[in-house]
Amino acid sequence: MPNYKLDPFSSEISEIKNTDATKIVAQGILWDEFRKGGDAAFIQIYEQFFDSLFAYGMRLSNDESQTKDGIQEVFFDLKRLRHKIGPTDNIKFYLLKCLKRKLQRQFSKWEHRRESLDIGQYFDFTISHEQQLIDQQMGLDKIEQLNSAIAKLSPRKKEIIYYFFYEGFSYVQVQEIMGLDSVKTTRNLMYKALGFLREKLK
Repeated sequence: MPNYKLDPFSSEISEIKNTDATKIVAQGILWDEFRKGGDAAFIQIYEQFFDSLFAYGMRLSNDESQTKDGIQEVFFDLKRLRHKIGPTDNIKFYLLKCLKRKLQRQFSKWEHRRESLDIGQYFDFTISHEQQLIDQQMGLDKIEQLNSAIAKLSPRKKEIIYYFFYEGFSYVQVQEIMGLDSVKTTRNLMYKALGFLREKLK
């Protein structure tokens, strides 16, 4: 998890600069090995990211069976199309984006049967005391207060907070995975989400 500091009582978002260049390079090398046909690299990617994909899929769909089917389809397509896939230095972002697209397609097949169906309507997450997402000086009572405020966010606002602070995605990546119109739109949604949290935490 990236080291971001979220001070809910301030208008500032400060990112703690600790980019691990070695890790980025290693991901690029692992991905390239997979693209070249390396089965060991494929297995490593599967084992390394399955848990994160499952947790993410459950946040989107709240359906274990659909989530597992979606993950299976993602890796089936990856292996089948590996020679056509481009490079990446962020495997997790690539996989999460693929899984979300798969789940959206699954959900679209059921739209005529479930009128209220909307992928992401269950999106939820909480912050634990151990996570470095927040200021280390924040006590348990403030964490509980923050989690209570997060629970009151709309699903879209929860989703953008999750991507930016929990996954450490950039505004461009968040725009892409959420299908927003522009970086400006993405920033505006983020500011609205943070404004809501600050209001609740006064």
